[in-house]
Amino acid sequence: MKYGSLVGRDQKNVMEMKRKLVFAIVCYFLGGVLCLAWGKGLWVLILQAVVVIGLLFVFSPRGWIYLLTALSFFCLGVTSFALYREGAGAVHSHAGRWVTVKGWVEPLIREDCFLMDVDSLVVDGMKTGYRAKLMVYPNGYVGTISVGDGVEIEGQLKIPTNVGYRDYCRGLGAEALLYSTPYHLEITGAKPISIKRYSYQAAGWIRSKLEADAVPPQQGEIMKGLLLGGREVGEETKQRFSAVGISHLLAVSGLHVGIICAVLLWVLKKAGLLGVERLLIVCGLLIFFSFMVGLTPSVVRASVMMGVVMLAAATSRKQDTLTSLFLAAFLLTAFKPYVIFSVSFQLSFLACLGIALFYRAFERLLAFMGRYLSAAISITLSSQVLVLPLLIHYFGSFAPASVLANILAVPLAGLVLWLTVAYLFLFPLRIPLYYTIIWLNGIIIKTMNLIIDITGALPYGSISVEKAGPFFFVAYYTAATIVLLLLEYTDSKKGAR
Repeated sequence: MKYGSLVGRDQKNVMEMKRKLVFAIVCYFLGGVLCLAWGKGLWVLILQAVVVIGLLFVFSPRGWIYLLTALSFFCLGVTSFALYREGAGAVHSHAGRWVTVKGWVEPLIREDCFLMDVDSLVVDGMKTGYRAKLMVYPNGYVGTISVGDGVEIEGQLKIPTNVGYRDYCRGLGAEALLYSTPYHLEITGAKPISIKRYSYQAAGWIRSKLEADAVPPQQGEIMKGLLLGGREVGEETKQRFSAVGISHLLAVSGLHVGIICAVLLWVLKKAGLLGVERLLIVCGLLIFFSFMVGLTPSVVRASVMMGVVMLAAATSRKQDTLTSLFLAAFLLTAFKPYVIFSVSFQLSFLACLGIALFYRAFERLLAFMGRYLSAAISITLSSQVLVLPLLIHYFGSFAPASVLANILAVPLAGLVLWLTVAYLFLFPLRIPLYYTIIWLNGIIIKTMNLIIDITGALPYGSISVEKAGPFFFVAYYTAATIVLLLLEYTDSKKGAR
């Protein structure tokens, strides 16, 4: 009896510690968002926080740990995002000027542009101190540019005028565009040791194997998209997936990371490696894979959360999804505050948050449908709860047909991923079994396309809506918070009984 009560008390203490971490990170984001909204009022904001926390401390001296934590993380959030604003303001002040930039090539966005990690930005012979990223348009450069190449380039700085494209560039860390000519671009060499360069070469190797003669082009496109992300597929394919609400399959995230980790863990276990050894190897390969697909917010978020899950399993600890999610979001924004502008980050974070908060409620409500069906529908609905306003805001539509499409298509996409990884193992070894894998993948992908066509043709499968304003966001998320509090209250009442 005493042992059971001690275990229960330990579990309760662990959950309280995890909730404190979530609370601290919420304070961090609150400070960052207020800093972005208020602009220059950095020290005023911190002073107000100190005053408020001080008053709370006077009236609630026993809660000093919470108050100190709140203040520390709030100020950290303000400072982190203020430094980002300062750097962004520096490059904005030189818009329209002719500049000289040195740095390193990062992901190749398209054939006509690439992202550049800036080491120095010089205006009229003076260094500006700007150390972030730029979106570079070399305007007709015909040479070969690879990730990890050192570049010295001259050109004109411009600020994106289109709001959507500006936010896209911001999400990548680029506050401005640099327009140049082939005559003002020089490749200065390559980093001797660059994980980005090696990962880019690995992605190129995978791409070449999936573009081999043995793989039909349309089939290879889907296989590349599922494994390497949406940049590998054409606009037509993206639109078809998006129309029925399964575009997340082309954004490497939890599903993809989970399957890849499962394959790696199975192989390493068969090789006789111990738990800790498997953890270290898989985490290392997961980091490499994240670089390979471009360090998109969704894959970094999924990789951090998967790392926490594996660490908890290796140390016989219980992991908490909500804490893992907030830890991933904190790490992302602490190193890259600008990622908060990324639509991918916003959708990925809110979808996962919706699953963490609402999944159990939906599953209980739909329990009469059976275990698999209730779980499949619940995870789809819960992932959409907090994402819906963003879908309306950014895309002006949402897809009720996504529930059916996800139930049918997600398991098939998982099979395609498993088979694609197996193909990449077998093809270089010239083991004839890879022909069977290509044949099976072809059947599965045709089935997925049939599902997309059927669900896309359903009445009201996709509904266009006028873009939402601030009032809709406030009203919707307030209602969602009230529903969540009511669910928590109901659960606590049942637990008390």
